[in-house]
Amino acid sequence: MARPVDRDAKRLQIVEAAATQFARNGYESTLMDDVAAAAGVSKGSLYDYFENKEDLFYAVFEWLQQKILQAGLARLKPELSAKEQIIGCVESSVVAFVEYAELYPVTLEVWAAAAKTGTRQRFSKAMQALYTQYRSEVEVLIRAAQASGEVKTDIDVKAVAAVLVGAIDGVLLQCWLDPTFAAPIWLRTFLLALFDGIGTEKPRKT
Repeated sequence: MARPVDRDAKRLQIVEAAATQFARNGYESTLMDDVAAAAGVSKGSLYDYFENKEDLFYAVFEWLQQKILQAGLARLKPELSAKEQIIGCVESSVVAFVEYAELYPVTLEVWAAAAKTGTRQRFSKAMQALYTQYRSEVEVLIRAAQASGEVKTDIDVKAVAAVLVGAIDGVLLQCWLDPTFAAPIWLRTFLLALFDGIGTEKPRKT
């Protein structure tokens, strides 16, 4: 009797194999045959999970970004101060990025897709949604820091969150371009300097 297929596991297997192919060869040069061979499945089975190469590429993008985001959110522990949670969240995200650095070209391919006429609407919206999610998560952390008395209440939270997300994004790009780039250390230095500016002298006691 044939063993039942775990569709979620099979889909993940395909996505992970596709991520490597897209990162190595680029979107345009990657063939579904390449993905099937790398995943150890038949080409026909790919279409049981994805309508076409664009759908598969989109799934790879979502998978990779969520891996990095969830690594950061895993550091949100209630016993830590809001400041420690923000720093820990950023550092964990950077560590996850370094772990998957060879897949970073996928992000660049998504930017390219967001600029092309045929795929612009889908992928530009995806990037917009991603950055909105990142900013929202950071805003929640900053407001928690305000509530605990660690951060001033008269700052523009949305502005700080947007600039912080942009800074992280820029540092990760530089890290990919130069593997010797000390991203975790320099981001921590930046965050400590940021808190020197927006932080309060005495956190509120709970």
